[in-house]
Amino acid sequence: MEVLLSVNAQAADVAEEARQRLINSITVYETTFAPEEVVVVRAPGRVNLIGEHTDYNGFPVMPMAISRDMLIVAGASKDNVISFANVIPSFQGGSFTIERNIPPYQGGDWGNYIKSATQGLIDFWGTEEGLQGLKMVIDGNVPLASGLSSSAAFTVAAAEAILAINGRTIDPVVLAEVMAKSDHYVGMASGGMDQSISILGQAGKCLKIDFYPIRTKLVTLPKEADILVCHSRVKAAKAGNARVAYNMRTVECRIAYMLLHKLAGKAGAKEPTMLYDWFANETEGFDDALNKIETALVDEGYTVKMIADALGVSEEYAAKEVCLTKTGEVMPEPQGGFQVKKRARHVISEARRVEDSTALLNGDSENKAEAFGLLMDQSHASCRDDYEISCEELNALVEAGKAAGSYGSRLTGAGFGGCTVHLIPKGKGPEFIKKIHEAYYLPHDLDGYADNQYLFAPAQGAGKLF
Repeated sequence: MEVLLSVNAQAADVAEEARQRLINSITVYETTFAPEEVVVVRAPGRVNLIGEHTDYNGFPVMPMAISRDMLIVAGASKDNVISFANVIPSFQGGSFTIERNIPPYQGGDWGNYIKSATQGLIDFWGTEEGLQGLKMVIDGNVPLASGLSSSAAFTVAAAEAILAINGRTIDPVVLAEVMAKSDHYVGMASGGMDQSISILGQAGKCLKIDFYPIRTKLVTLPKEADILVCHSRVKAAKAGNARVAYNMRTVECRIAYMLLHKLAGKAGAKEPTMLYDWFANETEGFDDALNKIETALVDEGYTVKMIADALGVSEEYAAKEVCLTKTGEVMPEPQGGFQVKKRARHVISEARRVEDSTALLNGDSENKAEAFGLLMDQSHASCRDDYEISCEELNALVEAGKAAGSYGSRLTGAGFGGCTVHLIPKGKGPEFIKKIHEAYYLPHDLDGYADNQYLFAPAQGAGKLF
């Protein structure tokens, strides 16, 4: 028990919460299933400090794992059935049989995240043979639909439980790749940041994560700064409209690659891939890439006909083969057209900010907090104006953070709601929480929520506790 309480539990109140969560989860397990030998695993959520919507384009991100996590108490079953329950009764439990191709529940069902983890592992091994079933109880304290990656933490925790019960191991970097790919089971065309930081997170450090393949670099936060995260209370559920908006941006980036590749004079319409491939192979760096985007792409939205004409393909091909998500979903032409230029400009400029942030924070320069804060501010402006993933509430929270005196403030996560992240002076957390409460939560009639603002330090990644 002392080992468990030492994980991300430096403060007495956090340690007590962890103890109560464990006791409650075990009680629910014994009530739902039976008193028996169990394992306990956890997987943390994350806050992304800079590098938004760059991962699925092949560019790096800079997140950190947080002390909020998904906790699973699991025991072995005597068959090949996975049964699950939640400590919150409103999340109805269920069960499913382990098979080569597991049929999903209806869209939005929380049980699909367990199925996603299971299917991802089966796909990795190539067979479900020999995989033992299990019973599990889930307790999570990562705020849902907050942009702090509760869904990825849940999926990773479920995978850790399956591995623990079956006595199997997978190299953490490989597991991160497997879990990122499994996200497609729930219809998300994500790039892998959330799963990677949940598994690979390091206590006391944030990570620069590169992709395809995954590589990590430890990054040290400014010693004169703390991280404050504020929940807008606007839900950005990836199972609903936010999923469509998220996937729309992956399609717009796909179109950007194809247009830039074609306009570079390359023969034929190459199979669409990531903007990073165009950047690495057809440009001379960030300045050249941004100049090509400004000169080669039009400001207005692209219609399917415009895309077809530019690529030299039929409108039918453009609609069904180009305007396609990674999960195979055809994205119809939106009102106003596909916003290709703005999306590409954001991705390239944001990727540069990640590189600049890494060099800055791991370098020897002074005033790191002020310089990194400026990059965070620039990131929010790009997310708001070019990628259009912010909203009135997120903008208001960012302004509240800046008015309180933050070094830098920005939205974090997929956007469309969720949280903002603020780099604030060391030890000023209570002061900032009070000021932001008065500036945002009271005017928005949200003071009834006790769990709105969080001070986080980088936490350890996922694993078996005992």
